[in-house]
Amino acid sequence: MRILQIHSGYSFNGAVRYAAVVSRLLALRGHEIIILQRPGLDLGSILSMPANIEVQTSSLRRVPEEIRRLGEFCRRRGIDAIHTHKSSAHSFGALLRLFYRVPCVATAHSLNYQLHWFLNDRVICHNEESMRFMRNWNRVARRKLRQVPAFIDQSYLEPAAETPASTRRRLGIAEDRLMLATVGNVERRKGVHDIVEAMPRVLQAGLDVCLVVAGWFQSDGYRAEVEERARALGIAERVTWLMRISDADIAHVLRAADLYVQASDVETGPLVVLEAMAVGLPVVGTVCGSMPDFIVPGLTGELVPPAKPDALGEAIVRALRDPERRREMGLQGRRRFEAQFSAEVNIPKIEAILAEAAGWA
Repeated sequence: MRILQIHSGYSFNGAVRYAAVVSRLLALRGHEIIILQRPGLDLGSILSMPANIEVQTSSLRRVPEEIRRLGEFCRRRGIDAIHTHKSSAHSFGALLRLFYRVPCVATAHSLNYQLHWFLNDRVICHNEESMRFMRNWNRVARRKLRQVPAFIDQSYLEPAAETPASTRRRLGIAEDRLMLATVGNVERRKGVHDIVEAMPRVLQAGLDVCLVVAGWFQSDGYRAEVEERARALGIAERVTWLMRISDADIAHVLRAADLYVQASDVETGPLVVLEAMAVGLPVVGTVCGSMPDFIVPGLTGELVPPAKPDALGEAIVRALRDPERRREMGLQGRRRFEAQFSAEVNIPKIEAILAEAAGWA
């Protein structure tokens, strides 16, 4: 198939990374992939992309001349199906479907009430919550909905030259100190402040812990607020901040950590939780989005309600207190990832949905 992958990200986040992974894997399976994105974003800087992927740019402004230009592009290039990611891309793809009849598949990376969703030939949801939202709020017909869990291509997480001990030395973390990690956009909904609030409870349990916050900083004000709270709690020296991380940085941090913590208030399918599971790291997460699908409490990690730092601290203590149990949870998480959330299991599902929309199935 000749597939136009459209994403509308201005910067790197989970949805943009997912679009890049899907594009890469479909290209490796022999499909012709054209990525349409806004200018200035280099997907090759976060993920090794095959040479046969073509990249086109657009403002993605929903104005007649741009819709016409890309509609004619689809006709000229014989695009079999469009696959969209993120809000502006979704609405743009729906317009191409409406006016140029190009089959369109949209992957829902968040829960937004928008009227254009029903125009798609298929809508891919990561979990049951998303499926219900699309039916009840966006009025997408049940026959158009397909559920495929969030997944990752673990190839970029393979062991790197930097050992966990080397990563810890580079970050200034003592070898015998327990290391918590959280990765992603550093913004309020990700709950970094709740992890900081939970740390005194973990320390009171006699566990010598530190926290590494790695990712992309969306708000300097939020970081300053979290840092101020860490100082007030007397734990500022136990919090390390890493900015503008690469895939290699993520792999290094996860392999050096003892526990991954995702304390989000709102989520769909946080890919870094799967990355942690893929490298055999137990996970403490919150009950939102796909995390109850990813994490089996007591087997691969722990689940707590969002915005409950006391409960979060207790869950972290349970996960860290017994080293043997921690290792076993990491092993079980790795097995669960391989069985349900790997690219090998899920990319054929995406391929089949695109073929179905394009009339190839």
